[in-house]
Amino acid sequence: MGRLLCGVLLAGIGLYGCGDPQLGQLDQRMQKIREMPGGPPRIVIPVVPEYQPLEYRNEALRSPFLPRKAILSDPDESFDDRLAPNQQRPEEPLERYLLQELRLVGTLRMGSRHVALITAPGGEVFSLSEGNYLGTHHGRIKQIDSNAILIAERVFTQHDGWREREVELMLETNAMNNNAEDDQ
Repeated sequence: MGRLLCGVLLAGIGLYGCGDPQLGQLDQRMQKIREMPGGPPRIVIPVVPEYQPLEYRNEALRSPFLPRKAILSDPDESFDDRLAPNQQRPEEPLERYLLQELRLVGTLRMGSRHVALITAPGGEVFSLSEGNYLGTHHGRIKQIDSNAILIAERVFTQHDGWREREVELMLETNAMNNNAEDDQ
């Protein structure tokens, strides 16, 4: 038991010698920090230099985003804009979809008027007449038959400008047949 008492006494003396005389100052500094008002840190926003616009001087040169063979042979040649679609008219609901996404599910004849029933990808059925627009290429219904509708699309190519192509949306196969020449 004497040894145990001696060990405890030595440990106590050793711990007493490890005391730091500056612990009181550390406690005071920590107390000041705790008393300081909190809140979000101050955010410093760097100053952005004023933007100086540059003039683009290469509009007469070949577009770097088009292949060479798609560029006009004569850059001064202008297109006939008579086939350009009317960008001011309101968009019809089925113009948001590609023709491949639309299905002709039926046609109706009401007197002299033909109506096409077309299903959109969400399953909603729309009734359209001749003159209505559908598809993303400014397609307009030219003719409605008992098993198909004929659509005139207007497409723009860098080489030919605006041109019209006819596409048929059929009832039996629910597919499109392109009756116009290829887009090449």
